[in-house]
Amino acid sequence: MAKMASAESAWTPPLKKAKLSKGQLYKPPTNEELNSLKETENLYQSNLFRLQMGELIGEIQLKEKRKKLITKTLQELNNILTSLPSQEVAEISDLRSWLPKDLQTPITWERTQVKGRMSFQKPASVKVVGSFLLDTLTRPDLNIDLALEMPQSCRQPKDYLNFRYHHKRALYCAYLANQLRGQALVEEVSYCWKDGDQMRPIVLLKLAGKSSGNIHVKLHPCLPDDSFKMSRLFPTKSNIRKQWYSGDEDTEETFPANPAYNNAILADMYMEKHLHCLYNTALDFPGFKDGILLLKVWLHQRQLDKGGGAFSGFIASMLVAYLVSKRTVNKLMSGYQVFRNTVQFIAHSDWTTKGISLNADPATEELPSIADFHQCFDVVFLDPSGSLNLCANMNKATFKQVHHEAKLAERYLNTKAINSFDCLFMMEVPFVRTFDHLFHLKDLSQFKTSCRCFKELDDALMDRGENYVTTCLPKLLALLQRGLGSRVDLVAVKLQPDQQWSTSSPPPKPEDSGPLTFGLLLNMEYANSVLERGPEANTPEAEEFQKFWGKLSELRRFQDGSICEAVVWPGQTMAEKRLICCHVIKHLLSTHAGISPDTLIYIGGQLNPILQQSATSKPHATTQSTPKDRQDPHPGVGSTGEEDNVALIQSYNDFTKDLRSLKDFPLVMTSIQGISPALRYTEVFPAGPVNVKRTSPLTRVNGYVQVPVFNQPCPEWVPAIKVICHLEGSGKWPDGLEAIQRIKAAFHIRLAEMLHKQHELVTSATPKYLDALKGGYVFRVEVAHRREVGLLKETIAPDGMKILRDNPQSVELEKRTVMLPRLTSTLHGIHQQHPAFSGAVRLAKRWVCAHLLSNHIPEECIDLLVAYLFIQPAPYTVPCSPSVGLVRFLHLLVRQDWKESPLIINLNGEMKGSDYEEIRQHFIEHRSELPDVFLSTPTDRLNSVWTQKQPTAQILQRLLVLAKESLKLLMSQMMVTDATADFKQIFRPPIDLYDVVIHLRPKLVPRRGESIDGMKTQGQKSATEKKVTQEVKQLPVVDFDPVTLYLQELEIAYGDTALFFYDHHGGDYITVLWNPTAFKPQAFKVLQAKAKMPQQGAASGTKEPLMVPNVEAIIEDFQTLGQGLVQSVEVRTEKWVI
Repeated sequence: MAKMASAESAWTPPLKKAKLSKGQLYKPPTNEELNSLKETENLYQSNLFRLQMGELIGEIQLKEKRKKLITKTLQELNNILTSLPSQEVAEISDLRSWLPKDLQTPITWERTQVKGRMSFQKPASVKVVGSFLLDTLTRPDLNIDLALEMPQSCRQPKDYLNFRYHHKRALYCAYLANQLRGQALVEEVSYCWKDGDQMRPIVLLKLAGKSSGNIHVKLHPCLPDDSFKMSRLFPTKSNIRKQWYSGDEDTEETFPANPAYNNAILADMYMEKHLHCLYNTALDFPGFKDGILLLKVWLHQRQLDKGGGAFSGFIASMLVAYLVSKRTVNKLMSGYQVFRNTVQFIAHSDWTTKGISLNADPATEELPSIADFHQCFDVVFLDPSGSLNLCANMNKATFKQVHHEAKLAERYLNTKAINSFDCLFMMEVPFVRTFDHLFHLKDLSQFKTSCRCFKELDDALMDRGENYVTTCLPKLLALLQRGLGSRVDLVAVKLQPDQQWSTSSPPPKPEDSGPLTFGLLLNMEYANSVLERGPEANTPEAEEFQKFWGKLSELRRFQDGSICEAVVWPGQTMAEKRLICCHVIKHLLSTHAGISPDTLIYIGGQLNPILQQSATSKPHATTQSTPKDRQDPHPGVGSTGEEDNVALIQSYNDFTKDLRSLKDFPLVMTSIQGISPALRYTEVFPAGPVNVKRTSPLTRVNGYVQVPVFNQPCPEWVPAIKVICHLEGSGKWPDGLEAIQRIKAAFHIRLAEMLHKQHELVTSATPKYLDALKGGYVFRVEVAHRREVGLLKETIAPDGMKILRDNPQSVELEKRTVMLPRLTSTLHGIHQQHPAFSGAVRLAKRWVCAHLLSNHIPEECIDLLVAYLFIQPAPYTVPCSPSVGLVRFLHLLVRQDWKESPLIINLNGEMKGSDYEEIRQHFIEHRSELPDVFLSTPTDRLNSVWTQKQPTAQILQRLLVLAKESLKLLMSQMMVTDATADFKQIFRPPIDLYDVVIHLRPKLVPRRGESIDGMKTQGQKSATEKKVTQEVKQLPVVDFDPVTLYLQELEIAYGDTALFFYDHHGGDYITVLWNPTAFKPQAFKVLQAKAKMPQQGAASGTKEPLMVPNVEAIIEDFQTLGQGLVQSVEVRTEKWVI
């Protein structure tokens, strides 16, 4: 060990900057420097990646000063442990005769063969094992392992039988806890399970003193490696007698194998051997330590390194030792190479079917084969002895999750466009953000019933010391994997942290370990399939299928003429289809495992009500009613708008066909492109077909166009679906802007006439656009000419030359007629590839609007932010459910460094590595001129046109605060087992910080049915309802929202004095926040005297009066401007009195 320490401390950084001579400054690079440069070029993506990695390792490893303090503390603890007094016990089974009343033993079973006299003595030896000696301990939580060899007086040759050793081990833990409780060095003594194994309790010490902060010492009672004959503890051997275990002498003694029991004893025998193995690997291997540190960080960020059956740092270290033995890793490699090769090995190996062994000669006849271990354990990784499985407690799901993460890590390391350092080491990857759907089993006592339901588990239950949770879990996972099949890519179970409890409390029972949480990574190609097709009828496979699915299985004839067994799940709407996995899981667990559906909390559709309007929230009638035995996890699941969106786009396609089929139109239509959010599947509430008969009582007809009626409730909201129609170039187009506008107006009139005559559509033309009613939807067509943008950009330079320069008018026109159609087409394609995109972006928009930021954040900005999550999902996979899309959207807002980094959204994969560098360099050089939220896309790399004006720095800061709190609350709600959790809570805005609240009359809010808590409204017709039978001959009131018009007037009149906030989706109030700078007294100016008054109490004799806003008059104007619409104005603060 001294050699390792001296090698690591051989180089120390200079205390102050060294002065170099000119010769030293320009001398040729050394071989080491050249090798370092070559390694950076060949292995690392950039020099920055290497620097970041070095900085990370320096941050997490222990400093030399701290190591010396810890070593000194451990020496003191060693002195205490090696001088513990002996304790003679006359009858060991009478615990109260030798243990204090306030001290419990960490034993979960009562049957024991340990009786009679026993002598407790100090440990035979105390040795530091684990990562501290190898210098791979990571901060901030420091866990140091001490192996305490149990004295000979506590051991007997036959202790490997019938839990004798385990019982004595637990009693020795109680002896240690009793002796250490009063020591000054020890602040707290408690018990803990070793890797979640209830047969291996350990003593956990929290040391006293400032130098010992965050240090926990784990005392592991262990055995010398020659305590028992190794062959007695092979996985195929039986060391628990069924007659003793059952307490019934009549029980037949079948001598079943006890692999987990035997493995636990071997693990205590070989602790020191494993340390020697790792030490020999680390010897003369500088990259070993850095590689292990990187692996530990990578595993920790994914919550895979702690808990029962975890892929711990110890397993990662032993894996590196294995790779060294196989020469996959050599001792000349750097820490990064060790990490990379280890991750690649995990990504391309499967220890559930083909285990690995550190034993130099695994084929020897004396040792069991790897195949023998596979019959006993889910995951196999054998230690150097060839008899101990290091992954005995790991289930298949955990290894598959590590394997999945390793494949992702390998992809990130090979992709230059991704910031792999952040993805691998800096970003947390919690369970709730990783998986598309979650479900919790909150009552683990039901696993007792499950053990009885699954056959042949009695022997396994005995082997696990009656821990029915760990015994039953592999069977449950296999059941779920079989039932879900291709619907999921991965089924995982969240690792439970090692339970810790007071020495005065009894040990927790298996059902006390808290709820079990499972995660599903969905395969969108099959996840929403309503049909589970089975084998053909009257075959052995059909009988097995019927047995597995029970009474849900039925015979069905398919289009190819075959008659097969099948299961049909409810799924008339997309919202129902997203919950098919829930139906499958509840049915399987109830049928095969005896787990009640009432104790299963499924997290998948809790946010559906957010996307349902109050008028359409009732579930649609389905021809396939839900069977009584199949309880609906989300009662009243109705349409969340996907069906309405599909119907709308179908009508849009029909309308574009009508446009293209017009005869005798003067010019050819080169392109017809929609720009409304609904056409890119991002409209929060897609419009349904309008029912003019239902709106007629609230309107009057002017010709064939409906108009609102004064003193009547506002007619229902009918949005215009906007379409840009580009016409071909022609020499007849005029060169003047005004002439082009007049020609466009003529085209609008001509189009309206031709649509009416040739396709019998109701139309209305204006100079700017024409409206046409098709299929119950109003389409607003705007004719565009490509030269118009260029003409708007033309300006005269001082030298008289014409130059093209962007101005607000040209930018706005280009956005509307060129960029927005292209964006709509691209996002439409993303939705076609990833169906969850629509639900995710709509939830994100609804959240932004719910917090009254509708008029401060462009909806295209939100569309692009959510698109980024689907294009570049690292460190996750692509979201396959709207809810996880919202969680990641909130996390993106919080984690992104908007001030220092651009967000590069590589739509269609058009940008390459050099483009990324160019964008980042431009961002650094022009940061002060660029918007606060900088979004770079292939068609807008350097300007971020969608966020040029909004959001401002103040709004962005507010958005980030709201996102942080919402993310925290939503993630906590998704991880609790309370079925009554209110998931609408993050959509209810806090209004305490606002100065004024303008309350509106609800009947004059046309979108009131879209509010979070749903005001009653007549509602619009859903596309899934029956079509209007009577042909419509009137054009409804289109795009009429008096609240939006009122808000625009307020911003025009008082935008310098205050900020206004409103929820466009049915909000019934507008909040006002005064601008502090506007209330600073200013000198009187005629042009700036609007809504101002002389400052009261100003010093007399001043030449010019100072003016301040007249708040009372402004508030009165709020009421006046909104006469009839405003119900009341509530003044909440008096900040302006300052």
